Amino acid sequence: MKFKKTLTTLLACAIIGAAPLLPGKLGGDLRAAVTDSEVVYRHKAWQVSLVAFDDGTFACTARVGSGDSSFSIWATATDNASLQFYNTAWQFDGSTADIVVRVDRRASWTLNDSNLSQNSVFFTLPDEDASLRFLREIMRGNILNLYSASGSLIERYSLAGSNASILKLSECVDVLKGAGSGGNPFN
Repeated sequence: MKFKKTLTTLLACAIIGAAPLLPGKLGGDLRAAVTDSEVVYRHKAWQVSLVAFDDGTFACTARVGSGDSSFSIWATATDNASLQFYNTAWQFDGSTADIVVRVDRRASWTLNDSNLSQNSVFFTLPDEDASLRFLREIMRGNILNLYSASGSLIERYSLAGSNASILKLSECVDVLKGAGSGGNPFN
């Protein structure tokens, strides 16, 4: 497949060493369907992928979890990073909710007005220092716990491998930023 061959060439150089419906524009807006994806990096429980959407946009994602339950960090060349908590057992109607996440025994983070859509909870990280501190906690942590606003534990995700994977996610986004207009790495 041409996409995979071009993608592999692009990302092998830029990332790996040398120099269903998923969120189309992130944050829970399901405007674009995934047309293709390529895993560009795996480390411990995590994998980093480059994803192409049917509207011609691209995103990078770092994901941990199985097919039934996962935690992902999505990023594009132009948008803020978004978090996605996914579980096949969830059935949401497009509403919002406050959720709480906690890395190891550190202080909890409340993610107000997270989008609930189909089988996913989405939260777009604001472009500020607090978001960087949050991502650093994930990179240094062992376990990420997802709670309801009332404090009930909903899911647990391994952070083994998150440090290296989030660094590769950042490199993937840099490739998109340098790839031309609209984040298209083929221009």
